[in-house]
Amino acid sequence: MSNINVILKLNGLNCLFFGALFVFIPNIVTEFLSSDKPAPEVAILAMGVVLNLYGLFLLWVANKEALSPMLVLCIAVGDFLWVLGTVLLISLGIWVTHLNGIAAAGLVAILVGWFGWLQFQYYLSHK
Repeated sequence: MSNINVILKLNGLNCLFFGALFVFIPNIVTEFLSSDKPAPEVAILAMGVVLNLYGLFLLWVANKEALSPMLVLCIAVGDFLWVLGTVLLISLGIWVTHLNGIAAAGLVAILVGWFGWLQFQYYLSHK
């Protein structure tokens, strides 16, 4: 198994973990992130469903023998969009306003950005 497979699996497990939190305890997640401008629970729930599907997709891709560099690039772009979305929510004070929520969302964005960077490096070396 190559490093990119491990990175994709870790990324997928990360998505599944947060997806499960968003699906099973959306009210706690919204309250943790912001009590004065909380996200609608349905938005958190929907994001959780999408994260779970994306996580399963990443695990499926990670178990393929031959990886398409273009597919890995698309996954990296998706990760960078997550980081951008997080930065926008924090910067605009929407849905993520508690200090602990900002710190947690920021740390997750750093991790997701790191996954995206490593995936992008794979693309550059295999295109």
